Amino acid sequence: IQQNQLYMVYQPQFNAQGNLHGVEALVRWNDDELGFVPPDKFISIAESCGLMPTLGQLIIDTTLAEMGKLQKQLGYDFQVSINISVRQITQDDFLDKLILSIQTQRFNQRNITLEITENLFIEDLDIVRPVCDSLNKLGVGISLDDFGTGYSSLSMLGELPFHEIKIDKGFIDNILTCTKSLKMVQNIISIGKNFDMQVLAEGVEYAKHEAV
Repeated sequence: IQQNQLYMVYQPQFNAQGNLHGVEALVRWNDDELGFVPPDKFISIAESCGLMPTLGQLIIDTTLAEMGKLQKQLGYDFQVSINISVRQITQDDFLDKLILSIQTQRFNQRNITLEITENLFIEDLDIVRPVCDSLNKLGVGISLDDFGTGYSSLSMLGELPFHEIKIDKGFIDNILTCTKSLKMVQNIISIGKNFDMQVLAEGVEYAKHEAV
């Protein structure tokens, strides 16, 4: 972080018509000595040593600055999804820092979606709920990431003001060969529609996936 070795990449998200819906912000690290360090390695270390709030704020600031600039260049707005950790969202000053970043970058908060993984915050629900309520009032979207992989995904839909659920890539990878995965995806889509939520599938990389 101090040596500015972290950078952002952005994975596009498309709607059913093939138009750009938004992007997901993903942090990456290239170290002079270690080379490329995968995020599943360094993010867990940041979590364990208490650096996740600092790293998370860097991700928010960088993402809003870069995507705000890109939206102005393109001449239209799109959604920007940012992953938030439980260590970050439970900080007392999380909302204040987020609002300051939004104001500093003059970013439309209604184009921001914060992604939260269900199994990270189940034990901190009483702390997370009021924060999510405040985000909802602010106009910031909240997405339940990796839906279907946790034991309490369904109950979470009634606890917090989610506007989107994301189908885990593991289900999408197998929908062409595994009937159970296919039925799981179909059921999740039905759940999302019944709750008037957007449904986003991770890992749709082939035309056959999209057709399903």
